[in-house]
Amino acid sequence: MNNRLSIRLFGGTVLFIVLMIQSSVVQAVELTGRLSLLGMAAHAGQGDAGFNTNNNLLMADQQSLRLMLDDREENLEWSVHLRATRQDFIRMSPPGFHSSDLFRFRNLSGDWQNDVTPQRASRSGYELDRAVYKHRFDHVTVAIGRQPVDWGSGRFWQPLNVFGAFSPTDLDTDFKPGIDAVVVDWYPSAFSSITMAYVPRSDAPPASAASGVIHFRSQVGDLSEVALLTGSVLGESVVGVSYESEFKGIGWRFEALHYKAATKNAVFWIAGIDYQFEDNTLLAIEWYDNSAGASSEAMLLSTLNDPRVTYGLQKHMGRRVLGMSLSRDITPLLHGSYTLLVNGLQDNRNRLAISSLHQMSLTYSVSNESDLLISMMVANGKGLGLMGTPQSEFGHIPTSATLRYRFYF
Repeated sequence: MNNRLSIRLFGGTVLFIVLMIQSSVVQAVELTGRLSLLGMAAHAGQGDAGFNTNNNLLMADQQSLRLMLDDREENLEWSVHLRATRQDFIRMSPPGFHSSDLFRFRNLSGDWQNDVTPQRASRSGYELDRAVYKHRFDHVTVAIGRQPVDWGSGRFWQPLNVFGAFSPTDLDTDFKPGIDAVVVDWYPSAFSSITMAYVPRSDAPPASAASGVIHFRSQVGDLSEVALLTGSVLGESVVGVSYESEFKGIGWRFEALHYKAATKNAVFWIAGIDYQFEDNTLLAIEWYDNSAGASSEAMLLSTLNDPRVTYGLQKHMGRRVLGMSLSRDITPLLHGSYTLLVNGLQDNRNRLAISSLHQMSLTYSVSNESDLLISMMVANGKGLGLMGTPQSEFGHIPTSATLRYRFYF
């Protein structure tokens, strides 16, 4: 799609939403925004992705501006989010596909610059991330347009998030990418809801089938909640369930999804617990098991080429992962967190080979509208093989440090 056509589509979408809104509402519209500046440096050792005998320093920087036009009235709500981004990668591969690409009828994006050389890649452009109109009736809410759909109770992974979810190591989780959908929420009681979501087939490459899902959520007693899900995603049937509760101060949860992966049925489930200590340190532990993942090093290559992995619907190549995190407010202005992910695969000698990923982050509140984050990521395990393919889940990830400044206005 060329830039001129993308701009026309973007302008037409915004105009369509504006025309649906009464002039009295337009006068109450509030324009807000977020500016994010991010820099990352990594060192690639032998066996790491990006390793080069001449220069092993990998660098990237990103500047993004999100403009948000939102308004709420008694019975209606609408929102338009436009995101402009500039990215620069030195000896690094730019990020690939995202799960939201599969659920957008049109990308509604364009590049002002897209230069790629063997050593450097630079891109600047825009995308329409949200454009949704929502109307409330007595017990029903109808939303039409590009919007986030977020389900599931897991802390690291959410099997019921069938339209895509954040990775447990994502640093920017403020705004989940919007997908093109018609969403109907029905509230039969104050403690339950039934959501019906229809997503038309994508007309942007790669073309995909339409999706339709029903999600039911209900409170059970004072401390428990159950959710059920059924429908079709990208032409394949899905059935899921989740349950979360608390026992003697320990929160626990279970969530599972049955779906079709390639030519076989698969089950993706997680189980986890949360506990908050007296000093307000929060501990979370979660077990990930996806039967479509690899259980041995020999199976990694076929899993790596799975479209679910390529587009991020399946977060890991391996079948099982253990996740653990600790987070605490160190001072009123400083928050710290540590995340550990561990995977085990059978090697060619039928021995268990472990790889792990460690992420440590500090977030300092500069003001009510801004914060500064510094994060470091370190991986252990087998690196890339002679053919440049992974031999473990995390071992090929280079050690990296990230600095981010975020400002809302």
